[in-house]
Amino acid sequence: MFQESKQSNLKTLCSVTIPAKYKGPPAIANGGYVCSLFAEYIKGTTDVMIKLPTPLDRELQIRSNGDGSFYLMDGDQVIIQAKPGVMDLAVPDAPSYEEAVGAARASIALKPTPYRHVTGHGIHPICFCCGADVPCGEGLKIHPGLVAGRNMVAAPWTPAAEYGDEQGDVRPEFIWTALDCPGAYALWELTDTKPGFLGRLVGRIERPLRSGEPCVVAAWPVGNDGRKLYAGAALFNAKGQIVGRALATWFPMPEEISRFLEN
Repeated sequence: MFQESKQSNLKTLCSVTIPAKYKGPPAIANGGYVCSLFAEYIKGTTDVMIKLPTPLDRELQIRSNGDGSFYLMDGDQVIIQAKPGVMDLAVPDAPSYEEAVGAARASIALKPTPYRHVTGHGIHPICFCCGADVPCGEGLKIHPGLVAGRNMVAAPWTPAAEYGDEQGDVRPEFIWTALDCPGAYALWELTDTKPGFLGRLVGRIERPLRSGEPCVVAAWPVGNDGRKLYAGAALFNAKGQIVGRALATWFPMPEEISRFLEN
């Protein structure tokens, strides 16, 4: 369990500002991208609890009290808490790249949005990870769709050179981003729920991924506990090896929004 830390004991490690292009929903940072902010401080599995939406284009602070927990804060308000975690997620066999290509063609990311209060395509038309309406070159364009005959969604992804470091390896923030949205698509397509908000992401990067390498992102439902909806996700390289995996906790869309969509 996460333990709250007294703010007076926290030391500021650095300031961060998340540019608006890394949004998920409008005016809110993509959850996977935000979770990656702690990769510099936590090695191995990172357990991230999202308490509040992360604002864009605003200076925030990463703080710690030295006990192994880290916080993203907006002034005195805790937005996110992260700590070393334990990965307990079995990953199914990787779908082939061809299966992922076929699945993506029918992705709900490419269909007219189900929302009445926005226009465009998909769950979040302008999301940096899955948005179909993001201009070319400004998003990952990961569009998960159902894999025929399997209880999962998948999408192909070839990370652009701009997402790599000086050695040509994809930077952690983009791997974490790729592991975020597909879980919501798995729940949306394969359960009777409509996930609305990412609450927790337990993730781990297991090996490097080269920029320009064709890979596959897959996700599948794991279960639920009341309002908590669980989904697993994995990123596979061209050899079918696991690059990273994540277990996400999603919460259903608020009832008032669901009713609005159904009317």
